[in-house]
Amino acid sequence: MLIVKLKTMKQLFISRNYLLVFGVPLLLMSILFLVVNSSVFVKYPEELSLGITLDLLFTIPLVYFLIIRKKEVPKVTVVSLFIIGIVIASFIIPKEHQSFLSQIKNFILPVVELGVFSFLVFKGRRIRQELKSKSSNNLGFYNAIQLATSTVFPNKIGELLATEISVIYYGFLAWKKRELKENEFSYHKNSTSVSILLGLILVILIETIAVHVLVEKWSVIVAWILTVLSAYTCLQLFSLMRSLSKIPTEIDRVSKVLTLRYGFFCKAIIPFENIKDVEVTEKDLPTDKSIVAFSVLGSLDAHNVILHLKEKAVFKSFYGIQKTYTSLAFYIDDKHQFKNVLEEGCINQK
Repeated sequence: MLIVKLKTMKQLFISRNYLLVFGVPLLLMSILFLVVNSSVFVKYPEELSLGITLDLLFTIPLVYFLIIRKKEVPKVTVVSLFIIGIVIASFIIPKEHQSFLSQIKNFILPVVELGVFSFLVFKGRRIRQELKSKSSNNLGFYNAIQLATSTVFPNKIGELLATEISVIYYGFLAWKKRELKENEFSYHKNSTSVSILLGLILVILIETIAVHVLVEKWSVIVAWILTVLSAYTCLQLFSLMRSLSKIPTEIDRVSKVLTLRYGFFCKAIIPFENIKDVEVTEKDLPTDKSIVAFSVLGSLDAHNVILHLKEKAVFKSFYGIQKTYTSLAFYIDDKHQFKNVLEEGCINQK
C-alpha cells in the first residue's frame, strides 16, 4: 500500500513538473495575445509591439530556462522557444510595427541558426565516436546506438534519437544476414509478425492515396503533411519488420539474464532470479490484461510462450515507452529449445 502511494505521489509530482515547464510559457504567451487584442494596444501600438516582441523572444525563453535549469529537459529547447516566439510575433504584431522583429530576423536569427547547426554537428561527431567505441565491444547496432546516444543526450532524448537512427539504419543500410549465436533465438520465421506488418504497410499506402485526394480539395498543404506522416509510418513499420531478423532474443548464462527483443521497438531484460515459470502455449490471452503481449502489434500477433515472473517488471516499448507486467506473452521459433535452455539456466541460478 505504501509503495502504491509513493508511486502515485511520484507520478503527481512529475505531472506537476511538466505542467510548470510548459504551462508557464503558454500562460505568458496567452497574456501577450490578450494584450495585442486589447484597447490599450490600440492606443500605444508601437511601444507595446516592442515590449511584446522582447517578451516573446527573450523574457519567456529566459523564464523557461530558469524553470528547466535543474531538470532533465534539454537546454537546447530554449532555442526552440525563441524560434516559436519569432513565429508568434510575426502573426500577432501588425506588419507596420515589426521593425524591431525584422532586425532580429536579419541579424540574430542567422547567428542562432549557425549555433544550432554547430551544436548538432558537435553532437553528431560525439555520437559517431561513441558508436565506434561501443561497436568495438561486439554489441549489435541498436545496443551500440542506444549506449552512444544515452551518453551524449539525456535518457528520453537518447531513446528517441536511437529509435529514429535505427529506422534509417534498418530501413536502408542493414542488408547483411545476421547469423544466430549460441543461446540466441529468432522469433520472426514462423510467426505472423512479418505478414501483419506487410499488411499494415499496404493498408496505410492505399488509405494515404485516398485521403490525399480527398484532403487536397480542402487544403494542399494539409494533404501533403498527412501523406508525409503516413509515408514515414510505413518506413517505421518496414524498418521494424527488417530488424526482427537482426536483433534476436538472447539467454545470457554468464550474466544470468534473459533479453527479449521485438526488433528495435521492444526490449525486456529479465534476471533469471525473477522468473517463476516458462509456459509453452498458444492459448488466447485473458481480457483482463493479466498477461501482456510483448509484440507492438498486441493481440493481433501470435505467441507461443508465456513467461511468468515472481515480481512485477517493466519493459521498454518504442520510443522508450514503458509497460508493466508480471506475465509476458511472446513468440519464439524454437520454443522447446528456448524453454529447455532458460529453465536449465534458472535451475543453475538456484
